Amino acid sequence: MFRALLNDKIGTVVRHFAAQIPHLSLTKLLKLLYITDEMAMRETGTPITWLEYRVWKRGPVPAEIYQEIKHGEKMTIGSHLVSLDNYIHIKRQESPRRPGQEEVFIETRGEDDLSILSGYEVELLNRVIKQFGNLNATELIDFLHEEGSLWHKAVQEHKLDTNFELFQNTSNCIIDFSDLIEDDELLKMAAQSAFESLAFHKTLYETKLQQDA
Repeated sequence: MFRALLNDKIGTVVRHFAAQIPHLSLTKLLKLLYITDEMAMRETGTPITWLEYRVWKRGPVPAEIYQEIKHGEKMTIGSHLVSLDNYIHIKRQESPRRPGQEEVFIETRGEDDLSILSGYEVELLNRVIKQFGNLNATELIDFLHEEGSLWHKAVQEHKLDTNFELFQNTSNCIIDFSDLIEDDELLKMAAQSAFESLAFHKTLYETKLQQDA
């Protein structure tokens, strides 16, 4: 929703994970992004990246980031390209475990500069790295599939089990972070205020890009 407006922030977060975690796979990156945003939502009422997470077979996935890194699909607004190219390199190699299949890894581009982030955001990222950085992608998927997780609730609510088993590994269902704060009025107010502010700045940002095109 706010990808273009927050692209530099998202790029900074992705690059920091790549700088701190050796051999960072695409799957592991996607899970760490989700964990970061869920933790931020629980603690402050607002995620860090504001990415939209789809309910896929292997857990929550920010589809925009997946499509860009895996398939090179990038967003454009007018003539302006929105991408992570200034922040990361993409390394592709054949999987040693699954011959004929590709594995994608994320490497840093440029300095690991966190100045765009708040002190809380830096602290949270490093907390996520400390707690989850040593887990592999499969372990992170299992963690996010636990009963009671937002992913698990969404799968049950929308009856996606059969879809994942028989038809496809993806869905258009979106994780609803608001479930995490439904009983906390202060966090709900914080979420609404942050959303309205971002929506206003998104309009200004996109108007400027179109005028400059």
